[in-house]
Amino acid sequence: MNRKSQKVWLAAAASLVACTSLLSAADDAQMRNLENRVSALEHRKSANGMINPNGRPQVKDGCDLFVTADFLYWKAVEDNLIYVLENEHGVSFANDSDVRDPHGDWNCGFRIGVGYNTPHDGWDLYANWTRIHNHGHGEEHADEGGTLFPTWLNAYTNSSSNPTCTKAKADWKLRVNLIDLELGREFFTSKWLTLRPFMGLRSGWIHQKLDIDYDNATYVVVQSMQGDVDIDLKNNFWGLGPRGGLNTQWGLGGGWSIYGDMAVSALFGHFKFDEDQDFKNLLNVKKEQLDAERHKQSGKFILDLALGLRWDHMFDDDRFHLGVQAGYEVHWLPGQNQLFRFVDDTAQGSISTGYGDLTLQGWTLSARFDF
Repeated sequence: MNRKSQKVWLAAAASLVACTSLLSAADDAQMRNLENRVSALEHRKSANGMINPNGRPQVKDGCDLFVTADFLYWKAVEDNLIYVLENEHGVSFANDSDVRDPHGDWNCGFRIGVGYNTPHDGWDLYANWTRIHNHGHGEEHADEGGTLFPTWLNAYTNSSSNPTCTKAKADWKLRVNLIDLELGREFFTSKWLTLRPFMGLRSGWIHQKLDIDYDNATYVVVQSMQGDVDIDLKNNFWGLGPRGGLNTQWGLGGGWSIYGDMAVSALFGHFKFDEDQDFKNLLNVKKEQLDAERHKQSGKFILDLALGLRWDHMFDDDRFHLGVQAGYEVHWLPGQNQLFRFVDDTAQGSISTGYGDLTLQGWTLSARFDF
């Protein structure tokens, strides 16, 4: 037994020594690899000490300025804007129904910018303004034998009955203005690939308005009532915060390249919400049923993604540069819709906030001119 124990211990000791030797060899190899990479980078330094040479357009005897102009053709989609439940058969239960919300249209916008190529290490300063106004709408009529169930009526008006209407119409308007300030540096990582990391600030104004009309609405408020209901809702936000990202350009040759950009913003700002509800009976007598306002400070993230094709050209003996590109962009704003609604017909203070994400996406045609 003692001989067997000795053999086991000897084998374990030998294995430990072998593992230690292998780990030491791996560490030495890793150190040599790191030293080789540093030596290679030092060897690649240019006369001005740059490890990664500047990749931005270089013009001769210029002002180191550039301007950009973008044409936007985007569509907006937002969650939790449902304005009516359409029931095709029956007037008491939603036994054969479809949920309806406003359908966003494709709308035009623009983005303009100006930049300065600094003499320090190839850095550049760039500022731009993005403006897009979007519109969405929806309209439903009750089918014969069916009905419409409104979703935005004040809960108190729902007392003792299921409110219905014969026509529902929604109009959603979105106004987005973004101002970005960036400090970045574009550099070559290989002959055909450039990267431009950047950091900066973003300020955003995002205003929304949702107008809903319910015609021939029937419900109970102490006694039976029938008439038209007009509901106006506003969801406005302003914020300011840091923004950072990475622009990439993958060269194809002949001035052509594929670009892919990504950025993230964290804006801290202020929300303001308004909700008004007016009722007009069959005698054309108008009565205000609801007027509520809410203020809230909150932080919001914005994710920006872009992918497309670019063409660059130097002309007039390299005194000017023109770049043209076309691509698709997606901008995601989680939790941007924070409209509230009243949900209890006995407790007037009970509300529900159905957070919804806002997405802007569409085609972008851009041009850049360096001089």
